[in-house]
Formats: sequence, C-alpha cells, structure tokens
Amino acid sequence: MIKAAIFDIDHTILKKHSSERIFIKYLHKNGIVTTRDIIRFVSTFLTKLFSLNGIYIKKNKSYLKGKDERVLEAEAARCFQSEIRPHISVEALKEIQRMKDSGYTIVLLSGTLDVLVKQFKDYCKADVAIGTSLERVDGRLTGEIQSTHAYGQGKVKLLEDLGLKMKINFADSYAYADHFSDIKFLNMVGNPVAVNPHPGLRLYAKINGWTVVNF
Repeated sequence: MIKAAIFDIDHTILKKHSSERIFIKYLHKNGIVTTRDIIRFVSTFLTKLFSLNGIYIKKNKSYLKGKDERVLEAEAARCFQSEIRPHISVEALKEIQRMKDSGYTIVLLSGTLDVLVKQFKDYCKADVAIGTSLERVDGRLTGEIQSTHAYGQGKVKLLEDLGLKMKINFADSYAYADHFSDIKFLNMVGNPVAVNPHPGLRLYAKINGWTVVNF
C-alpha cells in the first residue's frame, strides 16, 4: 500500500484567495464571460438559495454554459500564470516537496474547476489531482458539473474511490485543508493538518489535538 499527502487548494496552497473567483474575474475582464453570463449565474444562485437543494449553489457553473472547452483550457493556463501563481504559498510548496521527498504520493483534492486543478497539478508536480469536473457536450460546456462534486461529503467519496484504486493506507497518510467543511475528509487520515484554518476548524483541531499550521 502507498501513503499519500492530500492537499486542498483554495486557502491552503493558494493564500487567501479562491482560484475560481480569480478565474471568473479574469474571464469577464477578457470578454469570455459576458455580463449576461454573470446575470444568469446570479439568477441561478438566487433561484437555488432557499431551495432544499441549497448545496447546488456551490455547483453553480452556469456562467460557463456554451463556452468552448478548448478556449477555456487555454485561458485557464494563461490566468494561472498571470493571476493565480503569484498567490501560491511558498511554504505550501516546500511542504509538498518535503512530503514528496519522504516518499508520499502527492494528491490535490479541490472543489475548484478541473481546468484550474490541472494547472496546479503541473505547477506543484503532484502525482494525482481531482477537481470539479465540468460537463462537456460536443466540445462545449453545459454549465453543469459531471460526477461527484469535490466538496464536503463529496471529497470523502472521491477520496474513498481513489484509496481503493491506488491502495492508499489512510492511517499513514496526511491531509491538509482550511475549512470546517473539510473535517470529514481530514478525519479519514491518521495525520490531519489544519492549514490557515477557518475558526470552526481551528477549534475542532485544537480539541482533537491536530496539527495547525499557517502557510
């Protein structure tokens, strides 16, 4: 069996920022996402806000509906280099390298878009990267996600599936994340690490004797 070091991205590897939010602003500034797209996104958000399916809010990718997947992938690479990379934590990169040198398989697991997660994977030299997979039909995005959303319980499901596939020894593995919603995922490993933690996670980590770090 292998041992893994599993890293969240936003507010963990990426300091104080949401990579998807940066990308939305970049796409709008460059005319790829229009004001009409933003209005549709907000309308969908408001429609679902008070519904029983409230988790859909985080799955809302309607601003990408109809976009060419090749264009989006190219723009993700450009945005990563110019707008996202400068905000990546040097300390996080050092920790990734330290774990790699110690024989751990590096896994990135994030709710951000798959086109962005791919950029992080290449830059961080990770072995595996899992993000929110965007649904594509005939080369265009539908504005919906495909398969399990990498958030909350979804992260647990994705990691369980990966563990079976790669034969991960979770007891000997590490996981790094910042948010209270990551508690179930962090509890899967023998060595959970709260990074730049949200107050709820900070308290939970303190009560349970977890390592707390700031990148």
